[in-house]
Amino acid sequence: MKKGKKIIVGYGRKSKEDKDAKGISLDNQYAECLKYAKEKGCEFVYYEDNNKTGDNLNRPEFKNMVEFIKTHKIECIVVWKLDRITRNIENYYGTIQPMLRKYNTTIASITEHFSDVFELEPMILAMYIGMAAQELKNTKKRTKSVMQYKATHGGYLGKAPIGYLNVRTDDKRGIIVPDPNKAHYVKRVFELYGTGFYSYEKIGQEMAKYGFVNSLGKPFPKNGIEKILKNPVYAGKIYYEGEYYEGNHDAIISNELYQRVQNIFNNTRKTRANVRQFTYSNYMKCAKCGCNMVGILKHGGHNSGDYVYYHCTNNRKVHTREINIKEELIDEAMQEVIDSFDITDKELKKVKNEIFKAINDVKAHELCSIKELEKEYEKLTNTIAKTTKEKLNGLSNFDETTYKELIQNWQKEKAEISCKIKNLSATSKETMTRMDILISYVKRIPELYMKATLDEKRLIVCTITDNIIFDVENKTIKVVLKPIFESLRQIKSNYLLSLDVINGTLKTQEGIGIQAYKKSEINGVENDGTGTQQNAITVEFGANFDSLKKQNVDGGT
Repeated sequence: MKKGKKIIVGYGRKSKEDKDAKGISLDNQYAECLKYAKEKGCEFVYYEDNNKTGDNLNRPEFKNMVEFIKTHKIECIVVWKLDRITRNIENYYGTIQPMLRKYNTTIASITEHFSDVFELEPMILAMYIGMAAQELKNTKKRTKSVMQYKATHGGYLGKAPIGYLNVRTDDKRGIIVPDPNKAHYVKRVFELYGTGFYSYEKIGQEMAKYGFVNSLGKPFPKNGIEKILKNPVYAGKIYYEGEYYEGNHDAIISNELYQRVQNIFNNTRKTRANVRQFTYSNYMKCAKCGCNMVGILKHGGHNSGDYVYYHCTNNRKVHTREINIKEELIDEAMQEVIDSFDITDKELKKVKNEIFKAINDVKAHELCSIKELEKEYEKLTNTIAKTTKEKLNGLSNFDETTYKELIQNWQKEKAEISCKIKNLSATSKETMTRMDILISYVKRIPELYMKATLDEKRLIVCTITDNIIFDVENKTIKVVLKPIFESLRQIKSNYLLSLDVINGTLKTQEGIGIQAYKKSEINGVENDGTGTQQNAITVEFGANFDSLKKQNVDGGT
């Protein structure tokens, strides 16, 4: 600034809603404001905000302009149009006008042809401010109408969430499609949280082992995982203004899985003080009304101990009375479900071989990936060293700014690669642990479920089932197995039907499991006066065959 020379401050603003308006580009606003300042023979200082609404004053460059005005004597603020300063009546009369008077300055408008806003007739000023406010209101109304129409017709609003990509159709319509590189990670996030065993932080750490990391190469933080889990778009839904609409995009997860996760959220909020957890919480629904089946603890008669029962929440007021089902009966029914997809020793041996083969393939892939990442890391290290030496010897063609940007970007890439190597290494170390768990599960199937702990049972239920519907009045459980386990059930079913003779020595795993259970010290009572159904529960299976591809991909093989 030349000492003693008058100063004019220019201000430009453009919002997303202004994209189709003529003559309102930031370049044009700057040129017109600069021209005005030159004609007045003043020094010129310019500030501009891009993609900022005129409805509020929370704009970074507008705030910087105000700070400049506080410390410098200026002639005026020149704008292309008064609505560039604000479109809010209260903001003008309550904040901007007092600020102008306090620092003894004014506003000049180029298109509205005034050089001092205080010389305008009050009615004219009110008309300018009122028209700007009305235009903003009309713009919001139009925008809302467009968004409402898009939402009700299944269109996603805005930038695609992680797991999806923004693309355009042949007719230039914007849609979202699953990201082939990340969609399976998102599905796994829901599956892990749906078990009830994982916190947000633990999910982020677990998924990082398989390469699902943020832009810094680090595990997703708690708020990132929570944002994914609460977004209905992954279940094929569009949420707008308090309403859900069917989206026209492909869902990444089933609606049942999404609802299970939301139920866990709700139950966590409602029962935070209650540390008691039940085996089938969030996994069973009532056949009659679709509400969740919830577990309760009751005291048996004659000091026989405490027992767990399940009943419908009856949130929709469909049932006229509460019917309680003993957990032990459900355990026996689930043992029957597990028994339904048993395979012979010959096939079991094949499964073991496939497990070993699969684990070796995974391990080989992980080791190969680590080697490739190490090569990239070494290459970047050498590049940084070479570029730094050339800079010190004056042989570099890069200026100081470009050099610093390059070094910064390379260091960031190195940090990301280092994090990926660490995550892959952790996964490789867990390979033998996973193998032991799988083999142990295969060996112990006959007695596993009936003698399993609560956490083991919940993990098994989550692993093998897609849906469990309980008809309490008819004492029937309908189970929809995951496709891969439904395949195993069909194999066993066809095998048994093909036998010409079944002699009395054939024992099912259900029988073995129940015998193992009965040998334990858990003994129930026949009737404790709680209205509990004590008879055995009938098990039905729901079909879950869409295609061979679905069995292999969605089924988790």
